[in-house]
Amino acid sequence: MANRSILKTGLVALCALVLSACLGGRSPSVQFYNLSATEAESTIGDMSSEPAVGVGPAIFPKSLRRSQVVIRTGPNTVELDEFNRWSGSLSAEFLDALGANLGARLGTERVAVYPAEARYPLDYRITLDVDRFDGAPGGSLVLSVRWTVSGGDDETVLAVKQTRIETTVTGDSVADLVRAHDAAVADLSRRIADTIRAL
Repeated sequence: MANRSILKTGLVALCALVLSACLGGRSPSVQFYNLSATEAESTIGDMSSEPAVGVGPAIFPKSLRRSQVVIRTGPNTVELDEFNRWSGSLSAEFLDALGANLGARLGTERVAVYPAEARYPLDYRITLDVDRFDGAPGGSLVLSVRWTVSGGDDETVLAVKQTRIETTVTGDSVADLVRAHDAAVADLSRRIADTIRAL
């Protein structure tokens, strides 16, 4: 009898422990992020005079082709944040924000973002090869990218640039790091728009 009583008490205690773990020891919920255009929309003029621009594709390193936000922890080390993730792929978020920023900068609605195909003849195509796009909350974010501006036929190369943008992350949260991503894409869009205007 004593053994049964001890066994019952043990089972009750075990059940209470499991229930407590389920109710009180929940894992943090996952937060999802996307990138946003930061350039104000320009007034659209005569559509015949607006440049038609194709944006993408963009090649990203394997370390960034994942859903987790990548946190830079040292010169040669990164950490994957399991509880902070991109709502889509980082490359798609990057191209969408870049395309929207370029449209605002160049005053055009004729922007086709890869993989969408333009339904109009293109004047320019921007392709990108991203070497690095990561940082750390409370530190800095680095965007390193080689980009090419070609004619609408994709055969005539008009400009090739290597750009490194370093942005301070003004805060200690992942949300602050994501805002630094937005700022870096806006800076890159300004440089690409300036190059297109000069052609």
